[in-house]
Amino acid sequence: MEAHTSLPGYRRQWSISPKTRYQLGECDALVEAIRSTPILPDDQGRLLDATLARGAHATTVIRGNLLLPDEVSELLAAKRPSPDEHPHAAEVRNAAATAYRLLNDASTADPTAVDAALLRTVHRGIGDGLEEHFAATPGQFRSGRPSSGQHAPRPDRVPQLVDGLFTWLDREFQEPAAGSDFGQAVIRAVVTHLYLLWIVPFDDGNGRTARLLESRTLIAAGVPAIASQILTCFYHETHAEYFRQLELAARDRSPTSFIAYAVAGLRDGLRATLEEVQRTHFRNVWRGFVFDTFDDQPHRKRTVFLRRRELMLAFPPEGTFKIDRVALLDTRIAHRYGGLSERTLRRDLAFLVRIGLLTEGEDGFSANGAALRPLAKQP
Repeated sequence: MEAHTSLPGYRRQWSISPKTRYQLGECDALVEAIRSTPILPDDQGRLLDATLARGAHATTVIRGNLLLPDEVSELLAAKRPSPDEHPHAAEVRNAAATAYRLLNDASTADPTAVDAALLRTVHRGIGDGLEEHFAATPGQFRSGRPSSGQHAPRPDRVPQLVDGLFTWLDREFQEPAAGSDFGQAVIRAVVTHLYLLWIVPFDDGNGRTARLLESRTLIAAGVPAIASQILTCFYHETHAEYFRQLELAARDRSPTSFIAYAVAGLRDGLRATLEEVQRTHFRNVWRGFVFDTFDDQPHRKRTVFLRRRELMLAFPPEGTFKIDRVALLDTRIAHRYGGLSERTLRRDLAFLVRIGLLTEGEDGFSANGAALRPLAKQP
């Protein structure tokens, strides 16, 4: 470790395979597809909140936090902490708040430089208010051996190693920004994460700090906010492999394998994010299509018109539902049809099939999403 991180020993010590280069190209294309898919501001906010919650859960669980994903979502939705909040809840709040501040900063016209000062600011954010539950002084480099007892450079060399790392990164890589080499920005982000873990700059919180700085570098390179926590979540989901890859990189004194592992995870996460964004976009377009279709329908009874439209709007764009499940799509539909006969429901469904919003098959009724996909085979 000492030889690997000593100055002036920072140098490119990895290789990128053709497979990983191809995956980096896929990542670039997926980022562009996500950014170019329009979604409403409310949906953007919902997706961002979910992203920050998943990231905060993932990065704290890796280090032993016991909160469940649903508990984290509820906690962050509450905004303000309770007076008797558990330290695990405070850890999650700190991680989410710091990620949000980094996101905002990276999105400004003059973002803060990624250097030792920002590193310490991030560490201060994750340790804020944790007191004895954080085995380090927030924002201060360690003065002794790491609390974990892991092998690391001497504490008196940490400031020099950190400054040397960021100086080298600026020299080795093009500054991550719009128009720069996206693949190089991804490698820079992953290398930053890995080298910080090798330096062990703090007594506690090194992993959380390194992963946040990694996401900050990706955001500056153009990764959308709603995809900013993909790698953190990937490391949690594959935590055994994550630690194995960290050990392998330290043993081989090379980030090659870790870069390949992280790039594959980023590519898969971006694919999933694009699918989620496209589903969100489709639901909004579909809702508008339902309103437009009903606007073109003549009607004599407004109550029947509104009931049928409400039924159609309750239909998920995906899935097939038998008639007994249709009546229970949501509480409003259950209330609406609770006092009506099955014959009325069947008549309403037949109307929706006739105007092209539903299809009927042996398994039940489905939203006719093919109507909005002109290249798809029509039923």
